[in-house]
Amino acid sequence: MNRFFIPKEWLEADGVNIYDEAARQIINVLRLKVNDRIVVLDNTGVEYRVNLDGFTKDTVHGTIEAREPSANEPHVKITLYQSLLKADKFEYVLQKGVELGVTAFVPVISARCIAKKESAEKRARWEKIIKEAAEQSERGIIPELKATVQFTQSCETVNPLSIMLWEQEDFRPLAKILRKPDLKVIDAVNLFVGPEGGYTEREADHAREHGILTASLGKRILRADTAGIVAVTAVMYDQNELG
Repeated sequence: MNRFFIPKEWLEADGVNIYDEAARQIINVLRLKVNDRIVVLDNTGVEYRVNLDGFTKDTVHGTIEAREPSANEPHVKITLYQSLLKADKFEYVLQKGVELGVTAFVPVISARCIAKKESAEKRARWEKIIKEAAEQSERGIIPELKATVQFTQSCETVNPLSIMLWEQEDFRPLAKILRKPDLKVIDAVNLFVGPEGGYTEREADHAREHGILTASLGKRILRADTAGIVAVTAVMYDQNELG
């Protein structure tokens, strides 16, 4: 069943009016008809099952048949602090991170970033990719895309469990952290992933000074656009969020 995130104000007591791009997709792309059913979401974690009962040129009208909380959000809240990458690589991380269950993304500018800034157009594209990935993967919310920050700033406000993936870490694999007896259930975790070229030693020292654990993903060196996805997958598997 097709799913669409819509503004909450489009919802009425027992119905919904759908406009703009969502309406165009329903009418012109999917070519849905009266009495077809869709799911709409208002980004609060609630799903609305809707029967389509009317169309105009650019508006879709529907009747809400059922409301229920989404069952597709993981219990662990992962915030992915991803250093900026070349455009297509960063977009890949956003898309796959959403599919795996990341709650929020923080773009970070670190020392070895090739890209040092973002445009309004680029940010709008990132937000669109996140929204479409959330619809495709049947998420109950759209993961948040937070403001881009400098690396030093990103280290200042972190959760009790914050992990930097660093290829020069020789003594603490990610698996060892996740298997600690006091971490049987993880409520929230921050994962820090560097750019092409990785983090500098000074950045790793700065992270540790702020209570961030440096961790290894093994003997093989992963690409910057792979490391975060692997780490998210590892956390989700450890927390029984993957089949």
